[in-house]
Amino acid sequence: MRHRFWSALAALAISPFLVSSVSAGGRTLSCYEQATVPPVYRTVQERVLVQPASSYVVQQPAVYSYQTRRVQVQPERVSYRRSPAVYQTRYRKVQVQPASIGWEYRMIKGRNILCKVQHPAVYRTVGQQVLVQPASRVAVRQPAVYSHVKEKVLVQPATRQVVKRPAVYRTVSRKVLVQPARTVWQPVRVRGCRY
Repeated sequence: MRHRFWSALAALAISPFLVSSVSAGGRTLSCYEQATVPPVYRTVQERVLVQPASSYVVQQPAVYSYQTRRVQVQPERVSYRRSPAVYQTRYRKVQVQPASIGWEYRMIKGRNILCKVQHPAVYRTVGQQVLVQPASRVAVRQPAVYSHVKEKVLVQPATRQVVKRPAVYRTVSRKVLVQPARTVWQPVRVRGCRY
């Protein structure tokens, strides 16, 4: 190939002389003409970035629940009250005057006669208050008071998660120039020329 290239250059250099020789009736040794060699391409596969890698944040709110709880509103209390003494009236017969024998005058059939008389005992009913139960201090217990309330309870705390998206690629085909177009001198086979 290199030999032909230099031969073509030599032909260009001596072409004026050849023309003059031909026109002068000289003998032609070899002939060349210009030719265009088209460019050479090659198809290559390339990985092209369609979408770059990215990330986004997913937030989950906290989850709550309601529970019923028994709470003490008022604690147990102990108070004291005074119980007065209890009395009862009891009755009994009391001898006021014992039985006796005495002398007294009595009118009998118009006559005033001294008589021996027996007098029975004299009794009287009297009431007396008797202590049945003495005064005391009584403890009064008041039970605790409870109520039910609703409470907001955390079941799951809020979360924050970073989600990554990988880059997206696509394979594309394109032509790559391997050798550009060029002009060369190549030998010509015509009558009167040889190479």
